[in-house]
Amino acid sequence: MSDGTLAGRHAIVTGGAGGIGRAIVAALARRGARVTIADLADPGDLVARMRGSGLDVRGGQVNVTDAGDVARFVEGAARQAGTAAILVNCAGGGARATFADTTDEIWFADLNSNLTGTFFMIRAVLPGMVARGDGAIVNISSISGVIGGLPSQGASGRSGPAYAAAKGGVIALTKWAAREYGRHGIRVNAIAPGPVLTPADMEGYDYGVESYPIPRFGTSEDIAEAVAFLVSPGSGYVTGECLKVSGGVGM
Repeated sequence: MSDGTLAGRHAIVTGGAGGIGRAIVAALARRGARVTIADLADPGDLVARMRGSGLDVRGGQVNVTDAGDVARFVEGAARQAGTAAILVNCAGGGARATFADTTDEIWFADLNSNLTGTFFMIRAVLPGMVARGDGAIVNISSISGVIGGLPSQGASGRSGPAYAAAKGGVIALTKWAAREYGRHGIRVNAIAPGPVLTPADMEGYDYGVESYPIPRFGTSEDIAEAVAFLVSPGSGYVTGECLKVSGGVGM
């Protein structure tokens, strides 16, 4: 059931088929948004389930590191659901590697999937947002991009330097875009999640969360609700911020 907060607004969510991404898709759709999932994997089954629950969701495959693919996807999404008023950049990922073990391939893969993909997506939606004089963009960074990574114990330790650098770059890119496009009615913010317990990412790693001010792992829904706030009218005077959703670690 929709609460109508985002009624009539078209939202694109990259990485929308993943654990955090799908929670963001559901949170925005429950508030009345028309949501387009953009993912490297085929989101067809997820779209069908969400539409079966009454949510206005569609989606397709896109490689966010390919500028031409991104441009085609955004154009096609606009034809189907209207010019995007909301963009959430959630696509990404990273290797758990030491500095010495970070190869050229790991370095560029992490920068491309997290930072370059975010840039390509923002660049593709901005003309439409500028034309309508309205837009909200949220980029999913990481607490690693704020403090350089969290200590952890597990099979491979903390996320590597390429991931931290890329996520730090996402925060700087967020602030640059916010300064440039606020006068056009476009707000750009970032979220820096701490450890979020999704089966694909966090299972089996010990981050010592019992010592955090909020002593638990985060959930995908914690991140999704923060995104929903940052794209809502209630945050209309907020731009250029990086909201840490991390249980207080790194404050």
